[in-house]
Amino acid sequence: MSTRLLSREYVKELNKHIYVKSATQRTVNFTAEFKSYAYEELHKGKTIREIFKEAGFDIEKLGQKRLENFQTKVEKLAQRESGFSDLRCSNYRHESESDEAKLKKRLKQLEHQVAYLQQENDFLKKIEEIEKKQVK
Repeated sequence: MSTRLLSREYVKELNKHIYVKSATQRTVNFTAEFKSYAYEELHKGKTIREIFKEAGFDIEKLGQKRLENFQTKVEKLAQRESGFSDLRCSNYRHESESDEAKLKKRLKQLEHQVAYLQQENDFLKKIEEIEKKQVK
């Protein structure tokens, strides 16, 4: 998120751009295709400013900091297994589990709960015994 706000007119223009997934006054989300293209061009020796100019962006309106942040982010994304795809639209940490896997997970959880309650009961029994001994 940027502290430098984009004008509403430029946001509308960005939202129509083929390389922009979405844009607000604070953020610009670029498509996976553009990220991939930019990464390739960076490794061919082009500067981030040249890449954005060739893609049809007004780099003065975007600002140098956004360009630098984009470059850093693209280099990090290139290292991921999923590449440049946007993972916010899917729950990539919790892939869909089969019913059998869900049941196994629930069974394990219930077994743990039973073991915990048994320990708790044993502890309470010991406390009762100690209290009875103290009363006698």
